[in-house]
Amino acid sequence: MTSQATSILDKIPVAVAVVSDTGAIEYRNHAFDETFGDDGNWLKEASRALAGERGWLQTFFIAGEPRSVDVEVDGRIYRVDQIMTAGDQGAPAVALSFEDVTAQRQAEQAKSDFTAQIVHDLRGPLSGIQGTLEFVLSQEGTKLDSMYTDLLTEAQRESERMMNLINEILDFSKIQSGNFSVETEPVRVAGLLKRAIRSLQSVAARDEIFLVSAHGRDIPQIIGSVEKLTQAIINLISNSLKFTPKKGLISVGAQIVRNGDAPESIVITVTDSGMGIKPADLQKMFEKYKQTGNKSFRGGGGTGLGLYIVKQIVEAHGGEVSVASIEGVGTSMVMRLPVKRAA
Repeated sequence: MTSQATSILDKIPVAVAVVSDTGAIEYRNHAFDETFGDDGNWLKEASRALAGERGWLQTFFIAGEPRSVDVEVDGRIYRVDQIMTAGDQGAPAVALSFEDVTAQRQAEQAKSDFTAQIVHDLRGPLSGIQGTLEFVLSQEGTKLDSMYTDLLTEAQRESERMMNLINEILDFSKIQSGNFSVETEPVRVAGLLKRAIRSLQSVAARDEIFLVSAHGRDIPQIIGSVEKLTQAIINLISNSLKFTPKKGLISVGAQIVRNGDAPESIVITVTDSGMGIKPADLQKMFEKYKQTGNKSFRGGGGTGLGLYIVKQIVEAHGGEVSVASIEGVGTSMVMRLPVKRAA
């Protein structure tokens, strides 16, 4: 680094250091010394690999890795950004800036906690409303005028939609706060499909849509969360229900992808005979708050978080999700999950 560059860096108020991949500090500006003092051992610890996990510092030396991370040092949270690569000679090095974002992160966490609490409090009363509507509509001996039956059915539909919105907001809040995690237990894929289909069968029947599933008998177990994976499949089916007309078909399937004789991954597909998706919208399907311009057959909007949450769930399981669609023909959502030997 030239003397002119160091002179400029010494005058800026943000902590900057040039650090090697071993955690050695090759240069530090005045703001870095004022912030962290002379102790640089925490950077050496950040470069180490423990129990097979690399330290956060190593992300700045791997191609394709993110170039910004949050790091906690002595109770404070710093956003570490890569400014440039350095160390043309000898060990590789990078120039990093360290910005104290403690107050900002605490405010974000407080906002997330407040949202989660409000949404959680709404679920109780809404569950009671849903239960009451379901009870009234299920009474065979009850003589209700057709108009009242239609009104109650519509109220039930809207309460279901509201519960879905609440659950999406709650999951999104967990993702944003870093509290979104998945369990590691043996999961029967056939059981996932059965639970998801059973959950939405009555909704599909009410809307006159055929909902079917098919899978091989030799589908192996995977490791993950039954609850989260079921939710991901339900989200995909629910999305198809919105855009599939009456007398349409939604099929849910699972198959094995093998590497030689060994199963490598499980592919779960949700395919519908709906209106399809415009090619321009395909790239943003799994982004948060993104929605296609298609008008739902079922009415009502959404949060734009359902497919984003699916992506987070699948990636948390080490998998990937994709979409293929032809306008006027239908859409196929694909979840690919790795097979890991179940304990």
